[in-house]
Amino acid sequence: MRSVRNTTGLYVHVPFCDGKCAYCAFYSVRYKPALADRYLDGLERELAAALPLAPETIYIGGGTPSMLSVRQIDRLCRLLRDRVATRRLVEWSVEINPGSVDAAKAAVLAVAGVNRVSLGAQSFDDRILKTLGRRHAAADTVKAVTILRAAGIANIGLDLIACVPGCARALWRKTLRQAVALAPKHVSVYALTNEEGTRLNRLLGRGSAALLSCEAQLAMLDLAETELTQAGFRRYEISNYAQSGFECRHNVACWRGEEYIGLGPAAASHVGLKRWTNRADVSAYLAAIEAGRNPPRDVEVLTPVLKRQERVIFGLRMAAGVAADIALDYKDALDSLRANGLVDLRDGRWKLTARGRNLADYVAVELMP
Repeated sequence: MRSVRNTTGLYVHVPFCDGKCAYCAFYSVRYKPALADRYLDGLERELAAALPLAPETIYIGGGTPSMLSVRQIDRLCRLLRDRVATRRLVEWSVEINPGSVDAAKAAVLAVAGVNRVSLGAQSFDDRILKTLGRRHAAADTVKAVTILRAAGIANIGLDLIACVPGCARALWRKTLRQAVALAPKHVSVYALTNEEGTRLNRLLGRGSAALLSCEAQLAMLDLAETELTQAGFRRYEISNYAQSGFECRHNVACWRGEEYIGLGPAAASHVGLKRWTNRADVSAYLAAIEAGRNPPRDVEVLTPVLKRQERVIFGLRMAAGVAADIALDYKDALDSLRANGLVDLRDGRWKLTARGRNLADYVAVELMP
């Protein structure tokens, strides 16, 4: 009998969407009911091979998990609830698109034990949503929050995209205040980025669109910090704000380098010094599992040095910073960054300064060999 694997996190990738947003580089395919049923069959087999598991957190992401039908969501939740040991489980999150959730789906999630939802609002302006290639309206987000709360899910987070072409400062401030007015427990703010292979990437390449200047982007992100901090949120990671006690435990554990298992196409796992990622191909995933094989995956064996480096880099992205004794090998680089006003050493922990938070990617590069 295999011993129970007490991983910190369990991630499940649901690869289905109703289309591709202009900026999105995450792996997804168009939702088809029959394909989704086959995916759930495959997921059940992959989970069986990974058992027994006793995670502290479960995170169902995508794609768009809420694209699944009520029956399929119920099956997925039952599969996890019945097969995974829940004695250590404290957080169960699901990503939801405002346009694909209804009362029946919300009820199934709540009954299963889902206690946290990440809602992809992105904007509260329909014109900006169209620019982003989103297929929901701003009113759908308000409706979704009402539906989720009526089902008993109170821990709701909102995702917002900053620095969208055409979104002036006044409109961005209005968006932030509309988000706050919905009283979420968590807000994530991501700057729009140019990802290769996306529709936005092609538009930028043709000159049909242009990203904001670096100065304008920093101003938008600073405005987000000001508005959200004044509303009682704490910036606990570069892109994430939470009311006290409502930080996303799953993501925090990943940033701390703790172990997690990923299931589904494109899902990543990290156990010990080994990290692997299932190939981003649902057809290959299903073909392998239906033939009784492990899904095709890319495997990386980390050295202790690389794992420590990642712990320092990701640790710095969090407000808590990283303990000085963990970062001893990087003291010279950190001292140089401190001289440039990007990091500071306080109470035995290295932390980004306000300027450093805006230049976190540069800080990460400076810590690499």
